[in-house]
Amino acid sequence: MPAALIAHEEERLCRACDQVFVTSPALLKSRGCWNPHTRYDPNVADVVHFAQARDGNLPVASDLQALPPGPRLGFVGAVSGYKLDLGLLARLAHHRSDCQLVLIGRVGEGDPETDLAELMGLRNVHLLGPRPYGQLPSYLRGFDLALLPCPMNAYTRSMFPMKFFEYLAAGLPVVATDLPALAEYGSLARLCANPSSFLAAVDASLTHPQAPDAARSIPLENLPEWCSYGGRTQLMLAELNRRLIPTTGA
Repeated sequence: MPAALIAHEEERLCRACDQVFVTSPALLKSRGCWNPHTRYDPNVADVVHFAQARDGNLPVASDLQALPPGPRLGFVGAVSGYKLDLGLLARLAHHRSDCQLVLIGRVGEGDPETDLAELMGLRNVHLLGPRPYGQLPSYLRGFDLALLPCPMNAYTRSMFPMKFFEYLAAGLPVVATDLPALAEYGSLARLCANPSSFLAAVDASLTHPQAPDAARSIPLENLPEWCSYGGRTQLMLAELNRRLIPTTGA
């Protein structure tokens, strides 16, 4: 990747724009230095699509059903070392040998040097590869717990993981690394500051699971109204209307 060129052009673009939207507090701080009209709006989810996983009549994906017995702990997204803590996943697989760890996504996307050596050969780790977007609810339907284990680095400190609200829309309890962008959402998920607390949070989630189907994790009505694409777009349009469209005097 031509990182220096991308960084230069991004700054030039931000300075030239009338309005900039960013998806994390860290980006608000760094890009706000280039343009005072920078606004933070977190990443959101296709709530209607992922909420299909709450439907008890939705069949679980067949390859998920075929896994050995035990709670299914799932991750959906790029299986890439720069944003997925592979060492923590290996540690979790050993810690919870009674569980099945399921990873859905392309390996090494954006990071071709991703090394899966710690995970390969572990009987309770299943790399299913990428799956069509339309089928994801049937996989999330079969998860008992959703995982967001991230290493702390320059990239993850500036990201808001797309999967956070997708998991919640699907009705799954979530255990995640306490990324800066997620800090204000501790009421919606178990956020963990270190690997030991991550393992403890998984234990606690499995020991005290939510009632099945009747209330899979957070009720939809308890999610922020803006966490859908439609809701966020309305907020962005309102900001543009407020700032950029002249008002007519009396």
